[in-house]
Amino acid sequence: MRVPNRTTPTPDPSPQGGGEKSAAPLRLNLAPMKYPLLAALLALAALPMAAPANATCSSCNIQTKAPSATAPGKFDYRVSCIIDESGDEVNTTVTAATDEEAIELTKKKGC
Repeated sequence: MRVPNRTTPTPDPSPQGGGEKSAAPLRLNLAPMKYPLLAALLALAALPMAAPANATCSSCNIQTKAPSATAPGKFDYRVSCIIDESGDEVNTTVTAATDEEAIELTKKKGC
């Protein structure tokens, strides 16, 4: 038994396009900025100021302690602190006579 050749009917509307509405053309102003320095300063001012010198930390731990090669009677410390605001860990090296002084110097440096 033979099946007759049938063509697929063309949908209405035709898939060839048409009927779509395009959005309004995008208009970019590519002219140079009038005040580039002002724009740069405003962008910098918007950045968060989390410099290590402004950081505060309540948790500092001595990681290493070794006799100082440059300061007799003192020790070279590596102190690890957690910055309160961000939770970041900061490692600082200081030279001090005691553990307490090392922690104090580290906090004065901004953790």
